[in-house]
Amino acid sequence: MGVYARRSSDLSPEQVSSMCERNTNVDDVLIEANANTVHWGFTYKGLPPLATVTSGDTISVEMATHHAGDDPEKMVYGDPGMESIYKWDAEGMSVPHRGAQGTGDGVHILTGPIHICGAEPGDVVQIDILELTPRPNPSTGKTYGVNAAAWWGYQNRNHMGLPNNLLDPNDQRDVITIYEVIEEDGKYYVQPVYFYRYDEALPTTNCTNPTSGTLEGTPFGWSNEDRTFFGVEIPCDDGEQTWPGLWYTGVVNGDNPSKAAYADYSGEAAFKLPANIHVGNIGLATSYDKPVDSVPPLPTGGNMDNQRINQGSTLYLPVQVEGALLSMGDAHMAQGDCELDGTAVETSINGKFRITLHKKSEGLPIIVQDLDFPLISTDTAYVIQSYAYADYLNELEDPTSSIYDKGNNLNRAMDNAYLKTRDWMMRVYNWSEDLAMSAITVGVDFGITQVVDGNWGMHTIIRKDAFPVPGSVDASSE
Repeated sequence: MGVYARRSSDLSPEQVSSMCERNTNVDDVLIEANANTVHWGFTYKGLPPLATVTSGDTISVEMATHHAGDDPEKMVYGDPGMESIYKWDAEGMSVPHRGAQGTGDGVHILTGPIHICGAEPGDVVQIDILELTPRPNPSTGKTYGVNAAAWWGYQNRNHMGLPNNLLDPNDQRDVITIYEVIEEDGKYYVQPVYFYRYDEALPTTNCTNPTSGTLEGTPFGWSNEDRTFFGVEIPCDDGEQTWPGLWYTGVVNGDNPSKAAYADYSGEAAFKLPANIHVGNIGLATSYDKPVDSVPPLPTGGNMDNQRINQGSTLYLPVQVEGALLSMGDAHMAQGDCELDGTAVETSINGKFRITLHKKSEGLPIIVQDLDFPLISTDTAYVIQSYAYADYLNELEDPTSSIYDKGNNLNRAMDNAYLKTRDWMMRVYNWSEDLAMSAITVGVDFGITQVVDGNWGMHTIIRKDAFPVPGSVDASSE
């Protein structure tokens, strides 16, 4: 049985308490991405933090993509931090516990958690996104990303039974498209380089991913002796596993796919898209008593996949546990609303953030009073983030197994987005329900955030020019 070993950078409760006693702000705590600073595919309120911040501190955080193995020559090899995270050889894995249950059921590489001093349930954490930049491979100076048209994408799951509108069930496939990040005149763009079908690449790995284990310091054990991943058995033959699809996170395609016979360059530079660097998965730990899969989004944030969580925006998240425990990763170079085929352009980035804690005991600013959902503030709008299940961990009887079936529901997502928006506007503007309904109808935009994360997302965009908050533009100035 394997054990998810304590990371060398984890802080003890005594260290956290001592560090939180300081009274001066720190400008710029740096948290690098490596095997000692990330957790893979899950969040958990009992995971020891690796850094502390106080209200007003700025932090710099490196974020590693979980899709770098799709072209390791471009995105892993030559970058010591990425090599550390992706180490998987005959001796074992540097990060063996992947997913809430240890079987790869969650996929995102998350840097953290970060303890926010003084944070308590009922408080609100404000995260100002000061800077997001590509993370070039130091060996080449270039940055690449991956779009995975995957088995969990909308095109592979015909929910309405309509004829001839989605992929032929007999031709469902995982397709990897590699994008290059280009800088021109101080602006970033992405353009496709090549693509390949995963079932033609058939990457192989050593059979050293553990088949059982425990999360250290917890009673949570797991077993996967038959090596089944998302219902697909990947047996160990002659010391190797062969992967015909995206069934396990962090598989490294080691045969230099850009030069393989299956690499298709027919779409090379077919278009050039302005980049919108944003953080796909950023959030606080929940009060749930078990490790939580990193894929379905939560009231405390997590895998929102909202392209508006970008440089210059501010994110407000409700606190459920002491210290809040902030983690982030799953960075994107570009993504349209709905994230249709399964992923965005997944990439590694570096970010800089300012953390502000709003205490419930001191009176919360009007825009975050009674906050039970993620709120995004951009230069032009407030964005309310909701999902099919606003808080699936507490709404479903068996949340970890049922969310992927029940959360694929845009009707529920629309209901919740409307209700959250109505209630927020009634509270913030002191309006009646009738006035709020009319304002929403004539001046608020609803959008599909994503249809791929189990708990489908819907957001609303409330324009600040049409609906200014009296006396304030954001919580920090109230």
